[in-house]
Amino acid sequence: MKAGNIISFDGKRSGEQAVRLREGYQGTINACRQLLVKALPQRTDALFERLDDVLYALADKAETNQQQTTYFESMRSLRRDREQVESAFNKCVLGRFDRFWTHGPGSVPNDAPNATFSSDELGLVESDDLEEGLAISGMVSKGNNSYYRDLYALDQRFSYLLNGVRIEEDNNPLSPASLSAAFKQSVTTLSVTLAVKLVIYKQFEKEVIGHLGQIYDQMNSTLAKAGIQPEIKPTMRRSAVQGQGASSYASGATDGGYYSDEAQSAIQAEVFSTLQQLLMQHRPAGPAPSASVQYVDSMDLLSALSVLQHQQGVSAPADGHVLDAGTVRTVLLRSPQIGQGSGSNKAIDRSDEDTIDVISMLFEFILDDPGLSDAMRALLARLQIPMLKVAILDKTFFSRKEHPARRLLNSMAQAAIGWTEQSGRSGDGLYAHIDAIVGRILTEFDDNLGLFEELNEQFAAFLEREQRGAHVAEERAAQVTQGKEALVEAKRHVAEEIGRCLSGYESVPDVVQNLVRDGWNDVLLLIYLRKGQESDEWSEAVQLMDRLVWSVMPKPTQSERQELLRSIPELLKGLRTGLGEISYNQHKMTRAFKSLQARHLACLRGGRLVERVDADAPTGSPQHAENVMEEIVLETPGAASQISEQEPDDFDRQAAELKVGTWLELTEEEGAVVRAKLSWRSTVSGSCLFVNRKGMKVADVTQQGLGVWLRSGKAVVLPEVDMPLMDRALTSMVSALSKATSRQDGVEDKDK
Repeated sequence: MKAGNIISFDGKRSGEQAVRLREGYQGTINACRQLLVKALPQRTDALFERLDDVLYALADKAETNQQQTTYFESMRSLRRDREQVESAFNKCVLGRFDRFWTHGPGSVPNDAPNATFSSDELGLVESDDLEEGLAISGMVSKGNNSYYRDLYALDQRFSYLLNGVRIEEDNNPLSPASLSAAFKQSVTTLSVTLAVKLVIYKQFEKEVIGHLGQIYDQMNSTLAKAGIQPEIKPTMRRSAVQGQGASSYASGATDGGYYSDEAQSAIQAEVFSTLQQLLMQHRPAGPAPSASVQYVDSMDLLSALSVLQHQQGVSAPADGHVLDAGTVRTVLLRSPQIGQGSGSNKAIDRSDEDTIDVISMLFEFILDDPGLSDAMRALLARLQIPMLKVAILDKTFFSRKEHPARRLLNSMAQAAIGWTEQSGRSGDGLYAHIDAIVGRILTEFDDNLGLFEELNEQFAAFLEREQRGAHVAEERAAQVTQGKEALVEAKRHVAEEIGRCLSGYESVPDVVQNLVRDGWNDVLLLIYLRKGQESDEWSEAVQLMDRLVWSVMPKPTQSERQELLRSIPELLKGLRTGLGEISYNQHKMTRAFKSLQARHLACLRGGRLVERVDADAPTGSPQHAENVMEEIVLETPGAASQISEQEPDDFDRQAAELKVGTWLELTEEEGAVVRAKLSWRSTVSGSCLFVNRKGMKVADVTQQGLGVWLRSGKAVVLPEVDMPLMDRALTSMVSALSKATSRQDGVEDKDK
């Protein structure tokens, strides 16, 4: 029963505590609830719409029919159960919210899976449960980190409404942990695989958790306007624009468009700030600046950089040379735009100096990347000064993944991974396009960042056109290779079947040997390719071959001769039909049938035929079958078959585990270097097809042959390009600076 705003608890559960709601705020709580009622369906609608697109894309890219079927079945299951899941989720969230105000924070259990286990406990945890727990705990952690200020304000205001009852971190009914637990509960009935469930959780993270900032903003605003601790002012405000939160949240809330400009600047400066701190620790201590030092204005610095940029545009280095930070500072301080001279003592501001250091290091890491050829390194090196200007103009260049200049640099480096000198530099190819882009930046870029957006759109359109053609060529190459392997596989099976049939007898007459090897071999091959080994046609053709060989063997008993007499008409009819399907030579067929008739007559009379084609190796013997099999080999370019008798080593394992899409650098016999992507791998033999960036076939090689290439150094695996070039460079920079600082600290400690 409830008397006024005093709530009594009959049958209170463990962990719940008595709560007393402040008088006069029931309407405010109802207003907050209405915000949830409105927001939750919007987010779940967005979630399921996005899930449909994501699963369709995964099905389209599936490597096997089984994977594709799994994704399509999951799409149907989600469409069927969507209403049930949405209803269960909304009901669970609203139920937790209502119970919070009647039964206190203890009524909101933190039942999200815990992904932290001790070594002893780990063995007791099911693999699926662990994977699911890691996915949910990951999204909860991201949500808590992204919204801790908003959650703190919400916790304080909720606590005020409950007369000071303490609210633990995850006992807020609107916390990421509570919402994630509610969603986990609502999808337990879905009949999907773990892989699909992890995809669902990832999209829930993007479309629901990633948009919680909007709900928290509205909730805090409603409570503050009602006079509930209005003095709590969050230092960061998010934009209420729909559709922007998920993408920025998914990339760590650093991509822009999700927070206001002021908040964006604070968050995106973190990466640059980290690099500054590491540089400061790594940089040797120098004399304190004198009072007479004048620091260079950033606009004057940009003006001097523009002059240096245009000079590079006229006379660019051809060797991919990177200007070290000291050289850049020296050149700038001597430039007329800085105003050095007249006895003045000028210096570059520490922030701009750090930017010069970071950009120089960045380009050193970029141009050391093995994914770039020498010519492409030389092109991208020319962008050092323009990118330095960009970084001085906008520090978010270092942390905002969608920054137009950063996207353009990443796109060009990504496209260049498969380019070599053999691809050519002229015409409308990749090198010419990147060269033109670099030229425009050097001659046109002043302070208009929109130029990078324009160039990025043009480059993306070029890549799309090129990739369409490459995709068609790649599919054709794969089809040809698959057809070749199917033929080899078919020949192998046919040879095995013929060997089995002929080796079952001590000797087989010439006429049957020739008919089987010269004619029926092709009949079996055609059926295998058209119908497959499991078809009735294949079984009937094999049985007819067995019957043919049996028919010319001696028949000592009357019953065997009677059986032969009955089977001859059907046998000859089947032979004529099969040989007719392959357009077998009529003159050969007539001669063969006449010889066959003579042998059938001899068998019917009880005679014996012991004729052999080769006295040393009977045509029906196992040795002959082996000779037939030796003709069926898969050619391996440059390596024949190179079958190794030794145990598989690391190179063999690397060849077996190489993923489709991986790029290799291949050195040909004449010394030419080409780059090739693993486009297709046979599920039957493991044979690999490699294509160039235009989708044209470069080589097909057995898995064993690929191991030989890797072992000899003919093939070198290029680094994975899933992570954009700028991300790899920044990660390497932070790692290298951290290690250098640790070594420096260790030396200092040792000296002490």
